Amino acid sequence: MQECRADIKKIIASLDLSSYSETTFLHALTLAKSLGAELILLSVINSRGLEQIERLSAQGFGVSREKYVETAIADRKAEFEKEYLSRAAGVPCRLVFREGLPWEQIVKAIKQEEADMLVMGTKGRSNLAGALFGSTAEKVFRHAPCPVISVRGPEHCRLPGTV
Repeated sequence: MQECRADIKKIIASLDLSSYSETTFLHALTLAKSLGAELILLSVINSRGLEQIERLSAQGFGVSREKYVETAIADRKAEFEKEYLSRAAGVPCRLVFREGLPWEQIVKAIKQEEADMLVMGTKGRSNLAGALFGSTAEKVFRHAPCPVISVRGPEHCRLPGTV
């Protein structure tokens, strides 16, 4: 029988800057503070969008995959620093950027970072891919090698003083 570890030292929050990211971040930050854990903010640049960039590049539109990824990472880094890192005082926190299929990259990041827990939203930027191929969240739940905390959208967030 495999040993179950209950000590949580590293938490990954998967954030895509959708409307779910704020609530996901707040839950992950609260957990990290409570447990004295490191918080890793993960953002994945979806390879499906990169395939479109490559097609445009091949047609002579002057857009390169490398430049797009470089710009996307710089933009996301600035947004994360402004919106999230500034509120993580007292919690060891760092950013990780990856590119590929989101569910695969999230699972790989969990393994490579040796994370003890993942916090993610149940929806991301689009519902279309989930309707056709199965959601990123559902695939992560099936393949993640650690506990996964599912955060519903901001419309389900309890505000202080409410029931």
